[in-house]
Amino acid sequence: MDDRFALVSLNGRMAYVIMCVEAFLVHKYPDRDWTFVSEKMWKATSDNWGDWTDEFSAVIPDVLLQYTEYDSAELGRFVTENEFRMLKTLYGCITAGHEDDPSDELNYMLNKPFEMAMVYEGTGIGDGAESIRIIEEAESILRKSAIPLPDCSEVLFSSSNEFHGWGNRFDGKPLSVILK
Repeated sequence: MDDRFALVSLNGRMAYVIMCVEAFLVHKYPDRDWTFVSEKMWKATSDNWGDWTDEFSAVIPDVLLQYTEYDSAELGRFVTENEFRMLKTLYGCITAGHEDDPSDELNYMLNKPFEMAMVYEGTGIGDGAESIRIIEEAESILRKSAIPLPDCSEVLFSSSNEFHGWGNRFDGKPLSVILK
């Protein structure tokens, strides 16, 4: 297991994954405004992951791009019609929304926080190996594009001794490179 995260809670590891996603977004697509997506991602560190996944899944390309038109019954609780249009424009020409396809890097990276939450939904943490695998996959995409990795020391404050390894909830926005 990756020793860098041995004492970091699952919530701290989630924050690091989000930091990886943001690094990817600002380096690969610096001309696009990722504020809305980033705000949705960072809710994970201060929210119940079971509730957060419902909200965040509505902005992941492989979910959102299934809809050619806004569907208020499916998306209305989490994304307005204007936000839907904005996201379709934001993702235009940079992702096809292919689920679990590492060659569709944008969709793949935006799925990493969602995957982190889903892999632990309704389960115990165990040794946390799945979270390390997700971190390594995110870091692999960054390395492939020569994007510097985020500083993992920034999440050390979120201790695995807190809340049975889950870590206390916290406002992750100060860790953001997009929301600063």
